[in-house]
Amino acid sequence: MKLHQLRYLAAVASEGSIRAAARALGVTQATVTQGLRELEAHAQVALFARHGGGIALTPAGQELLEHAQRVLAQLSQAESALSRHRDAGGKERLVLAITPWVAQTLLPRVVPSFRAELPHVQLEMFDGLSALSYHRLREGSLDLMIGRIGPEEAMQGLQAQPLFRYDMTVVARRGHPRAGAQSMSELLQDDWILNFTPGESAAFLDNLFGQHGLPAPAHRIQLAHSASLMLGLVRKTDMLTFCPWPLVETDGLRHTLVTLQLRERFRSNVVGIVRRAQEAPSHAAARFVAHFLGQLPAWQASDDPELRRVLHSVDLIGEANGSSPIPA
Repeated sequence: MKLHQLRYLAAVASEGSIRAAARALGVTQATVTQGLRELEAHAQVALFARHGGGIALTPAGQELLEHAQRVLAQLSQAESALSRHRDAGGKERLVLAITPWVAQTLLPRVVPSFRAELPHVQLEMFDGLSALSYHRLREGSLDLMIGRIGPEEAMQGLQAQPLFRYDMTVVARRGHPRAGAQSMSELLQDDWILNFTPGESAAFLDNLFGQHGLPAPAHRIQLAHSASLMLGLVRKTDMLTFCPWPLVETDGLRHTLVTLQLRERFRSNVVGIVRRAQEAPSHAAARFVAHFLGQLPAWQASDDPELRRVLHSVDLIGEANGSSPIPA
C-alpha cells in the first residue's frame, strides 16, 4: 500500500465522493480513481460499493480506513515534530474540542498558564457535539478532546481518561408555560431543540423518552449542531432542550434558564480527555493536559460561586479526584 492511496481513501470517506475528494486534494478525479483501483487490487477484497449517488465503503474498506486515518495522523505528528526542530521559535498549532460547560468554567484558567509556557503554540478550539469530534480525532484534524466519552462503538481507535460524571436535565427558559411540569408525559406536545448525531439518535431519544415508556415526538424535535444555537433558541422561545446539568449552572445561563424538576431520572454521562489510541500525544497536547489537570485542585478549593455551583453538579472520578487514570 502506498501513502497516497491511503490519502485518497481517507479523502473519499470524508468528502463522500471521488469528485469531491479530488477537489479537496487538488488532484484530478482520474488520479484518485486510479489510486483507489490500485489499492483495491492490492487488498484483493472489495473496499468500495459504488452506487448512483456516489461511493461507499464496504466493511473491509471501513476497517482499512481506520488504519489509514491513524497512519496519516501519525505522519502529521511526525511532520509537526520535525517542524519544531527546524524552527524552535516557529508557530505550532494545537487543535482542541472542548465541551461547552468546561469551556465556560475551567478553560479560562487553563489557557493563560498554557500560553505562558508555550507562547509559540496557536490554539484552535471548538465546542459543540462530542459525537462529531470522534471522527475528527480519528482522522487527525483534532489533536485532543475534553468532552463526553461515548459508548464503546463510538470510541473505536480512541482512548479516554475519565474525569467528571454528570447528570442530564430537561431545560426551559424562565417563565416557560411548562416550567412547573413534574413528568415527561406533560412535555410531549412541546417543541424540542436537541443536539445529537444520526448515529446516536436511538440511544439519545431512549434516554430522554423511551426508557420512561414514552414515544419520542419526532414531529416536535428539531436539531441544532451547535450548543450556542440550541441554547439561544431555548432562551428566546418556548422550545425545550436536554443538556448537561453543569452547563445550566454557569453564570451565562443560570439567570435565563431553569431545570425542570421531573420525576424521571436520566442516564448520566462522563467527560474526560479523549485522544487517539496507541499514539503518544504531541508535546503541546501533553502540556495542555498537564495544565488542565493542574487546575483541578484549585477548582476544588475555589470559593468562586460559579465554580462551586458547577462542582456540586458533577462527580469527580479518575485523575480529577487524585486517583490514577481509568482507561476506556
